Amino acid sequence: MVRFYQVLLGLIWSFVVISSASANPHPNESRVPKVKAAFWSKKFKLPVDKLPSQSSLREGSPVLRVRVDWDGGKYTFGAAVRESSGTESLVRRAKSKDALGSFRAEIYDRDSGAFLASDSIGTGVKYRGLTRALSFRFPLHGKTVLFRMRGENARSGVMQTVLEQEISPSNLKEWPSQKDVEVVLFKQASIEPKLILNIYAEGYSASAKARFYQDAARALDVLWDKKFPGFERFEIRAVFAPSGRSLGGASNLGFPIPERDSFLGLYYPYWDDMQRWYHVVYPTREERFRRGLAQVAYDYAFALVDSSSYWGVGNYRELTAVPSKSSSFAYLLIHEMGHFFGLNEEYNGGGATELAFAPEIKEPWSQNITFQTNLSSLKWKPQVKSSTPIPTPSSHWRSNGPYGAYRGGYADTVPLGKAHKPGLSCVMDSGQNFCPICRKAIEDRVQFDLGIKVL
Repeated sequence: MVRFYQVLLGLIWSFVVISSASANPHPNESRVPKVKAAFWSKKFKLPVDKLPSQSSLREGSPVLRVRVDWDGGKYTFGAAVRESSGTESLVRRAKSKDALGSFRAEIYDRDSGAFLASDSIGTGVKYRGLTRALSFRFPLHGKTVLFRMRGENARSGVMQTVLEQEISPSNLKEWPSQKDVEVVLFKQASIEPKLILNIYAEGYSASAKARFYQDAARALDVLWDKKFPGFERFEIRAVFAPSGRSLGGASNLGFPIPERDSFLGLYYPYWDDMQRWYHVVYPTREERFRRGLAQVAYDYAFALVDSSSYWGVGNYRELTAVPSKSSSFAYLLIHEMGHFFGLNEEYNGGGATELAFAPEIKEPWSQNITFQTNLSSLKWKPQVKSSTPIPTPSSHWRSNGPYGAYRGGYADTVPLGKAHKPGLSCVMDSGQNFCPICRKAIEDRVQFDLGIKVL
């Protein structure tokens, strides 16, 4: 007998922004660093016209994908799917419960009640409203499981159970293999265990395949040049499938958004209706987006979109997408990947960020933003000198520190005037690279995702 339990959090869910982990670049493009053309492909320039397709890279270990639907006021069970996108690291990290994330899900053995696996994600309130779904991924255990999802209360931020559902392996759907997908291995991991990072083509036509591989090489250049935490453990692959349509510009597509004929189905929402200053991209259908990602095994996934506009989007363990032809490409890539690993905005202005926590939450879970104003409570206390005043006045800052708790960050988000950040020069604002606090936060996440470290 299928047991379905659902707790509504009240009407408050429908009009209060809840905690999330999708966010965007600095609102003023003129302030972010640009990269000279001579930089590109200085290390990872590849003979893209001779790159072999490696079909053996496509299939991973079996995974249970659970989709939870959202209609603006409640969560309901959407679908359970069997896919072959799993990795060895996914199996290891699923054994530990994640301390971060706005939505945290676990599966349990239906008969014994034993804990089996967990997953955690963070998405913005607008992301949920436009995609109308959330998605979780677990190693497949081949038995009937109880799926349980918790979400943060929109006012207090306290985690509450919002959905429970029994899932039988006999009822799982299975997505078909997409024949026009090509996978190319760009970089092997130099240290084991490894994490598979896939760069997906979005909006590239069939004739633009070679250019996509060149753009993917540029992305590797950036990660290598910026010494991205964990880079030596990344096996990096480029995943190409042609798109019937390019991204184009923002336009009012009506609601619900029609499904888009591109590899991952990403689109511009019409932000003029949402009082936002810039554009980001979202999936027209969560299921189409996840089906595209699941054509290959992966730990991390980001979309390289054939676009030259200034925008970017990052969700904690969800969606990361950047425009490949932007003159701010390097900054956008690093900044949005920071969001993928849980980091929050360190800039001011631009309106309320989508990385907005419940207004009464005591402390955001993002590793680089705090509401605390004493040294003993700082998340990054080990990296702050005892002589540094907390909160730290901006006049105290020099080019490289000292790090402390400086007023700012969190964009223009309620509660106003309460957020503090580690310093004043990070790429999570408009700087060139990660500050030591953000770099350490990503390093910790990499260790967690490898199943090496419990946070």
